[in-house]
Amino acid sequence: MILLNERKHIMSTEKTIDFGAVYFRYSAPAEQDWEKDYKKAAEDGITHFRHWFPWAAIETSPGVFNWEPYDKLIALGNKYGIKTVIAEMSTIIPDWFFAENQDARICDKDGHKKFNKMNDSSMAGGTHSMCMDHKQVRDGVAGFLQAMGEHYRGVDGILGYDVWNECSLYSPEGLCYCDATEKEFQEWLKNKYGTLDKLHSVWCRHSYTDWSQIRLPRMIGPHPEFFDMIRFQNDQQERWFQFRINVLRQADSTHKIIAHGNAKAHSDIATCCGDDWRYAKHPDIFGYTLWYENKCSALMGGDMIRSASGDKEFWRAEAIGDATWENRSDKTEAETRKDEMASPDNIRMDALMSIGTGATAFINPRYRGLNEGRLFQAYGWYAPNGERTVRSEEVRKLAAWCHDETTRQLWKAKPVKGQVGLLLLEDSQALCYSLFEDTNIYADCLKGSYQAFVDSGIQADIIRMAQIDNYDMIYIPYPVGISDRDMKKLMNWTKEGGTLVSEGCFGYFNDTGHAIETMQPNRGFEEVFGCVQSSVHLGPDANKNLAIDSVQGRICAGVYRQAFQLTQGKAEGYYSNGEIAIVSSNYGNGKAMIVGSMPGYGYQHHANEVSRRWFSSLLRLAGIQPRAYVPYNQEVTLRLWENNEEKYAWIYNFSDMEQSIEIVFSEEIKNPVLLRGTDLKQTENNSVIVRISHKDAAVVRI
Repeated sequence: MILLNERKHIMSTEKTIDFGAVYFRYSAPAEQDWEKDYKKAAEDGITHFRHWFPWAAIETSPGVFNWEPYDKLIALGNKYGIKTVIAEMSTIIPDWFFAENQDARICDKDGHKKFNKMNDSSMAGGTHSMCMDHKQVRDGVAGFLQAMGEHYRGVDGILGYDVWNECSLYSPEGLCYCDATEKEFQEWLKNKYGTLDKLHSVWCRHSYTDWSQIRLPRMIGPHPEFFDMIRFQNDQQERWFQFRINVLRQADSTHKIIAHGNAKAHSDIATCCGDDWRYAKHPDIFGYTLWYENKCSALMGGDMIRSASGDKEFWRAEAIGDATWENRSDKTEAETRKDEMASPDNIRMDALMSIGTGATAFINPRYRGLNEGRLFQAYGWYAPNGERTVRSEEVRKLAAWCHDETTRQLWKAKPVKGQVGLLLLEDSQALCYSLFEDTNIYADCLKGSYQAFVDSGIQADIIRMAQIDNYDMIYIPYPVGISDRDMKKLMNWTKEGGTLVSEGCFGYFNDTGHAIETMQPNRGFEEVFGCVQSSVHLGPDANKNLAIDSVQGRICAGVYRQAFQLTQGKAEGYYSNGEIAIVSSNYGNGKAMIVGSMPGYGYQHHANEVSRRWFSSLLRLAGIQPRAYVPYNQEVTLRLWENNEEKYAWIYNFSDMEQSIEIVFSEEIKNPVLLRGTDLKQTENNSVIVRISHKDAAVVRI
């Protein structure tokens, strides 16, 4: 909460939702505008400013650092009660350093050294052209970060250091193939396998006589060396992430460490090291960049980062604002939406969905739009001259609601744990990448299954293998590649009482890309699912629009077509030719179901009411009663929060019209209170009708 004093704004210690934006990217805005912007931002409820600290703009010559503009900004933050987040940009490399270290430039697959690349939004030098596997680069980065930490150690008004902007390689082309990186890969393999004989047996290679003969794979394909390269590059990125954190923590233990990813672990772990679970465990606060496209993407991004962060605070670190200057005829539909100007409706729903999934801050990529480069004018809540806009006015209203006395108790609650866990398998994603040279099919399977549960008012958490013990029911999209270790864990979890629902071709391959040459399902899961494969068709193009007749009716599926012969299981669905497509069974104290195709993929491309009912019926298989029921309406969804004392419901209206929505809760509710929304009426002991404005959310204390 922001309280206005005569001379400055003072931050309350009460927990609330923070609002902020990136303010300074050298050298904009101009210094003469700083104070009026800070004053205006504080008046509008802005609590944080994030400033880019480019290495190139600060260490202007070896050992010479210019902190002056940043010190002035931090002082202004102290005056107006706006916390500073230092976004260290050690990837924006000084020209003198680049010139002196040509041998440390990143190499492409053909061995060509890359030159500095002017990033869309880097106004102070080139980026991503130096390889951290070279000692001189690590030393240069460490020197800059150490100087920064020593300069700001103990300084008031600084929340912390943002040590990685969008944790990933940004693209599959980000991996370096230089000699230094290749040596790191050889050492990584030596640590993993111990002997060349062991590597030969896994890789199906027979003629290495020395580790130095092994090269980083240049191809994409379902081969063991390719999967090892993916794991190596993920390990390397985490290693250098931790390196930067360690340097800063040694230099300054008084401020927090912050970072944010892209909320794209469902597609980017294999392609460009976008593993939010890896990175979220290291900083004090984690966050995510996400461009609001639709309800599914926005809710899924928040849910994914909440799962990755565990009990740790997380932020929506980059949201949406003004449009970009750039317009290209070849942009995809998603890119076009990203580059459109955000309406107040967009900003309101984006913020409320982020907060509803548990984010404690809503941060924009820009306060004002950028004033140069391809992203000219991009993303600002405020106009390029700093004046208020309809976008900033919407942010002001949201901040006022979040900081109001009436919502103080709300922020003590958190989103409830989901009733089903959607299991993200990095080995399956890597296999999809190796087969199709992208991860689109894997991502569609996961997104579609997630959206089907959301459309049913059921919260589905995206989880990793280490989290399965927290859930009574698990759904696995595209489970094609699974390690022996994970197979055993899933089997034991099911035997002990879990309910496992899997899409088709379960565990066809292990984590090295080798197909299991036994019956399918394999490795004991023929007993878990109570069936064996009778036929299979692996042609994704031929199976794009596949239908399965279930108890609920004809559901949509796709990608693979696997049919089954029963052993001790029960048939729950059929293909049009009469072959068995769905089997359920009991195993130990648990239950299992396998579908021979990919209903998640089907729902992503052909969502319909019958498929939605099939997904929602899975909770009955597990004996789980939904916590709340919202009559099927693709324009409405529900989120539940709780603390030790109180429970809350967030009801989202995505339509362009005001709606009255009935919510039926599984437990009796007493004296519901409307915290946000137009009107509330209790109809029965466990039912309320809430009236919600268009593109808005209602919040009810229940």
